[in-house]
This record gives sequence, structure tokens and C-alpha cells, in this order.
Amino acid sequence: MHPFEDDVSYALIQLIKEHRRQADEALKQLGLHAAQEFMLFLLWEEDGLSQSQLAARLKLELPTVTKSVQRMERAGLVRRCVDEQDTRISRVYLTEAGRALYEPAMQVWKNLDARVCLHMTELEQALLRRLLQQALANVS
Repeated sequence: MHPFEDDVSYALIQLIKEHRRQADEALKQLGLHAAQEFMLFLLWEEDGLSQSQLAARLKLELPTVTKSVQRMERAGLVRRCVDEQDTRISRVYLTEAGRALYEPAMQVWKNLDARVCLHMTELEQALLRRLLQQALANVS
């Protein structure tokens, strides 16, 4: 019998769980909850995205994004404004406090990336990225 612990899928799940645990722990110290850093990163690149655009870009359900945006708004990291052309659309903008968290949150991800790739050559890192992209394409 083949032990499931030897499967690639099991190893991947264990890696994802540990990565998320470490990310959550580091981001918590910045006052961020899971996935809020991704919203910061997107809004840093393109401030004023709608909640629907955020949901689509993050591949999350709209109610999940809405709840997260509300939490970030209460924390003073973003502000929501009704779109001037279409009042059904709510646009999200970073506040100064939200902008100030970009670099620390990005550093969390750089540190995690460095830990994941520790003892890997650049070629091995490139191969890992390519294999992960292929695996995602296989199951998508």
C-alpha cells in the first residue's frame, strides 16, 4: 500500500499550511489578517479598484472581499467611496496608514520566499516556480 504522506499533493498542502501559519503570525504583528496584504499590494499598484475587481484579481468571493474591506476600513487602512459614474460600484482606496504597511507587508513575503527557497540554486527556484505554475494549470 502506498502511504499518502509520500504524495506530492500532501507535501504541497503541508507546505501551504506552514507558509500560511508563518505569514499569519508575521502579518498579525502589522495588524493585518489573512489575505489583507494582497489587497494592499493590489491597491498600491492600482488604487481605487472596485470590490468586484479586487475579488476577481484575488480569485475570492465578493462577500469575502467585502468583509475584509470592511475590517480594513475599521482599522483605518482603506476608505471606500461610491463611484462617480456608477453609484452601484464601491471603490477602495488606501489611506496613509494603509500605504505605510506596504513595505513591511512586502518584507514579510520576501522573508517567507527566502525561507522557502533556502538552499536552492537560482535554477532550482526557477524550476520550482515553473512546476508550481504547471501544477496549477493542470488542476485549473
